[in-house]
Amino acid sequence: MGGYRVLDALKDRTRLGECLDAAGNLTPEGEERLAAALTHFQALGAAAGVPDVQVYATSALREAPNGEAVAARIRERTGIYPVIISGEREGQLTYLGAAHSVDFGPDNLLLDLGGGSLELARGGPEQAQDVLSVPLGAIRMTRAHLHHDPPTKAEVRAVQDAVRAALAPHAARFRVQPGTHVVLSSGTAEAAAALIAAQGDSVPGSVNGLSLTTADLGALLERTRSLSAARRTRLPGLERRADTVVAGLAVLHAALETLGATRATVSEGALREGMLIEELGRHAAYAAGLSARQRSVLGAAERFGANLAHARHVTALARDLLTRLEEAGEASAPEARSLLTAAAGLHEVGQIVAQSSHHKHGAYLIRHAGLRGFSPREIELVAQLARYHRKSGPKLSHPEYAALSTPDRTLVARLAAVLRVADGLDRSHAGQVRLLALTRSPSGWTLALSGANPLDLAGARDKADLWAREFGPLTLKAEQPGEEAMLGA
Repeated sequence: MGGYRVLDALKDRTRLGECLDAAGNLTPEGEERLAAALTHFQALGAAAGVPDVQVYATSALREAPNGEAVAARIRERTGIYPVIISGEREGQLTYLGAAHSVDFGPDNLLLDLGGGSLELARGGPEQAQDVLSVPLGAIRMTRAHLHHDPPTKAEVRAVQDAVRAALAPHAARFRVQPGTHVVLSSGTAEAAAALIAAQGDSVPGSVNGLSLTTADLGALLERTRSLSAARRTRLPGLERRADTVVAGLAVLHAALETLGATRATVSEGALREGMLIEELGRHAAYAAGLSARQRSVLGAAERFGANLAHARHVTALARDLLTRLEEAGEASAPEARSLLTAAAGLHEVGQIVAQSSHHKHGAYLIRHAGLRGFSPREIELVAQLARYHRKSGPKLSHPEYAALSTPDRTLVARLAAVLRVADGLDRSHAGQVRLLALTRSPSGWTLALSGANPLDLAGARDKADLWAREFGPLTLKAEQPGEEAMLGA
């Protein structure tokens, strides 16, 4: 797996946990904070030539009853869809990010504290095998228990009692054993390590890999508890978290004591780094398995600035769909898989010209991209498949399609039907959808999925018209209850 180099970094603490109404819904203020932050990130990415921004939403949107509706509105406003991930998925990615930031051993226990939740993850050198997410975040616990400035000792005890009660049923799973490496990942942990290590009023430039004891953390908790929020603001590193640091330290201290940890290492690598490491690993595995002609496709996609993560996931979905169709008795030409793979990898290259009509621009670029290993006929078929990944399906009124032989017209129509559904299933560009089963009945087809969010389901619904024409009606059956939709005519 290749490494990476940070070109720029921007942190915008939206603190969405502060923007929840009595029913737990995200308020208009929270939605504005989120939209503003994503707009800033989008501008930074555009300045660096980044074609796509990947955003994962965690506790606040995950638990808000209107979280999915907010995510959909944010996409309409900014063009970015904040994909809501589970606490378990958050813990796995954070573990991956920490594992590439500090030295992990055979048995590691990660505690990652956010505004709304605390994730515990246990595993080996690379991956977490056991993940728990509990609603013990710093903002949540501040709002629930700390009502005085400075907080009283009784209020801090209430926070720690809540932590012990929440972790008690799971303590055996995550209890520290001889040789367990305990790691903390959070802004609170970084601030604590910096303060404990500080000499005078200065703090170290980086706290990654620094070690602190549970006793040191307890002493810092009492020190910050006794100060007003205004005085905590003057402590180095607490300028922007003075109001939540007491609850955050109380949660971490109680969790470490409950699990039997006397010392922990701080990791600056967390969810963001885990997302990046996972993406790099996926791309490396994808590129390693390509044939010479498909490496030519990848080179063209890179040259035209395509979103490689989306292209890769659509390719995987399309190939999987084709395999399942063939297993169900739908025959396809010997070259079908190779052509579909190439078209899926290049289906959005036309966006380098313009978003509007990018399917038509893409077909032109593919015809003139100099793809190696493809005959002129195959290049034309790939171009037409990309042309029909969106908007209208193939028609005899389209000159290029009409010029094909009858077998090639059939091939384009059937493969384009597969590509359209695959592309729709990654409408959010989240790369989370997996196919579980494709079955046929007298009334049509049923496709069972996991990981699909409402935007992905809507995308597949909008693009299933050609599938219905070529194969028959398609029903999506999502893993989560209540996410089934009838697709096609």
